[in-house]
Amino acid sequence: MASCLLLCVALFALTGCSSGSKGAGSSTASTNASAPAGAHMAGPAAEVRVSAATIANKPKPWVLSSPESAVRSYLDWTSYAYRIATSEVASPTMGADEGVRVDSYIQYYVEKNQLIDQTLSSITFGTPSVGSTSTLVPAKEQWSYRYVSTKTAGKTVGGPYKASYDSTYTVVKSKNGEWVVYKVDAKPLGTVK
Repeated sequence: MASCLLLCVALFALTGCSSGSKGAGSSTASTNASAPAGAHMAGPAAEVRVSAATIANKPKPWVLSSPESAVRSYLDWTSYAYRIATSEVASPTMGADEGVRVDSYIQYYVEKNQLIDQTLSSITFGTPSVGSTSTLVPAKEQWSYRYVSTKTAGKTVGGPYKASYDSTYTVVKSKNGEWVVYKVDAKPLGTVK
């Protein structure tokens, strides 16, 4: 969830590159119930159990044609990355620094034997502020989330919870003309568990 605090809780970690504006994304996790996670992350590799149905439930292809569509794609694909413990699937929607944060966030939770399963309930965009090298996109977000076990696929170990954020996304147009999220500032409105 973008500086993913869920957004603040789930937006704390990402990866960067740019692909097609309607990329399909690919998962490096296997379609069985267990896959190693962490091979490309900051920490040691760990076995993470994710159901085949969770892995198969990919978001719609990313759309990076405008700042707002880039933010929506970032949120969708980052949430998916958190669910399957594979940050690389979200990398086309973000810059490299965000990729490192998403990756680190996943690793943090894998070390706690849990993943975050978050869903964006609603998002309302404010008026973008266009600069010479980037665009700031303000947003109000509402999320629902739970924590699931890495040892038993799909088993809830915390939640469900709800969270709201006032967020600002720094979005940059890449050399190939696609927008990607380079930074997320998310302020939680209330308690995030």
